[in-house]
Amino acid sequence: MTDWFPSREWLESYRANLNEDDAYAAESDGWGVDFDGDFRFVLTRLPLEETALGDLPDDLTADLSDRIDALGDDEFDRLRETATPAFEARLESAECDGDDGDRERFRRALSGVALADVPDVAWPALEDQIRGDLDSLLAQLETYVVDDSRVHAHLELEDGVCRRAQLVEDPSARDVGFELEAPYETWTDLLEGADVIESVMSNEMALEGSVTRVIHYGDAAAAMGDVAGETDARYLF
Repeated sequence: MTDWFPSREWLESYRANLNEDDAYAAESDGWGVDFDGDFRFVLTRLPLEETALGDLPDDLTADLSDRIDALGDDEFDRLRETATPAFEARLESAECDGDDGDRERFRRALSGVALADVPDVAWPALEDQIRGDLDSLLAQLETYVVDDSRVHAHLELEDGVCRRAQLVEDPSARDVGFELEAPYETWTDLLEGADVIESVMSNEMALEGSVTRVIHYGDAAAAMGDVAGETDARYLF
């Protein structure tokens, strides 16, 4: 699977790259020894209401369109007849040209479904057609997004090693020594080269925990940012 950001796969690649980075290992020597060095990264304001299935990269949605086109007439009729009332309402209001057939109208209605609404709109026959990266990412959004637009990642950091990095369903279930929170756009800026310490000091990112300790390990924080930027990523939004 492509390492889409944010996703479990990207986070695992980041963990692996962090553990292979000599600069991070050297600069984070002693981090988390005799104190809780675990971090919670909080991505806020994910644009799930504003982003529809049709807005996602073509790499994610092309296979779904192709599979719908490849259905036989009877198969398509069964897919159409078992749709949820929520999708039926979208289908009835879908804009279309006079020459559009049922499948084109169906695709247009589907492409207009906001990511936030997918769990309420989807039905088993449609879910059978959603596969690969799109299936995995939609499942991750449904599992890990809380409070409508927030995702939490937990990193276990100790003495130059990232022992674990994972998305979490219930952030309150784990205590951490530090929490770094920012909107999704700010995190993507970090991946593009923004300085994490400058982002904290300018209040673009909110840090909970000892600021003094983080500044003392500023070179380690910079190395973490550098590794994030070097980790291959395709942006979901």
